[in-house]
Amino acid sequence: MLNSHRSWVYRLNRTLICGSEPTKDMVAEDAHLVCTMGHWLETRARDLDLGQETYKNIVDIHKTAHDLGREMAVTVQVGEKIAERVYDEFLASSEALVGLIETAYDEIVASINATDPLTGAENRSMMIARLKERISNSRKSGSWNWLLMVDLDHFKSVNDQFGHELGDAVLQGFASVVREHIRTKDLFFRYGGEEFLLCISDVDRDAVSSVAERLRKATAQKSYETAKGDQFSVTASFGIAALTPEKSVNDAINSADAAMYAAKHAGRNKVVFETERLTRP
Repeated sequence: MLNSHRSWVYRLNRTLICGSEPTKDMVAEDAHLVCTMGHWLETRARDLDLGQETYKNIVDIHKTAHDLGREMAVTVQVGEKIAERVYDEFLASSEALVGLIETAYDEIVASINATDPLTGAENRSMMIARLKERISNSRKSGSWNWLLMVDLDHFKSVNDQFGHELGDAVLQGFASVVREHIRTKDLFFRYGGEEFLLCISDVDRDAVSSVAERLRKATAQKSYETAKGDQFSVTASFGIAALTPEKSVNDAINSADAAMYAAKHAGRNKVVFETERLTRP
């Protein structure tokens, strides 16, 4: 995208200096929409992990650069002199656009590196930092945070019987179920293999229990198809622990993990809370 923008700036400058006929992408009212970068902004960029403010800034500055470019091209076309102010604003907006795109690129790459490519869940690279941030927020607001450690039951047998490709489909299917049942502000990590960790915030014990139960039922109800056309489903065991300022993130994770193993020992496909007494009601 940066190369296409730089190419447009180069051609525009050549037109202004050499006096050649400006092209449509220089003078059209909708040039900012039909150029290569404009098309990318209107289509693919919307699906990237940019943030609304970053995306809006890029769109706005891109349009400004095109508006100023059109003003200069039309000015030269009618034989008049370009105002220095207009040219300076064009250069400033063009350079600002490049800076925004480069920053956005770094954000996109960082997001990709922090995401498990198979399931789309966040990976463990930033997990502790993200959970510590939730604890910090709860100190200020007094809100509840809960960790849900989830393990898919008998997942090894799926890989052994049907192959890793179908095993991957099961992991992706579970991830899609999770995203259908949690809010955008909730955290979802792939902890490792067939284990996942969720952080549900700003709800009480009853509410997080309901979330876990809905996830448990939806997981068991989702079906998968083998190469022979046979249908099967998987279940999951859930362990829940409070994430509070009174204990470390690692301790909370271990508590959720222990509760999940208790669910396994109780027969799997169950939701179990940590056994230790909570310090808050």
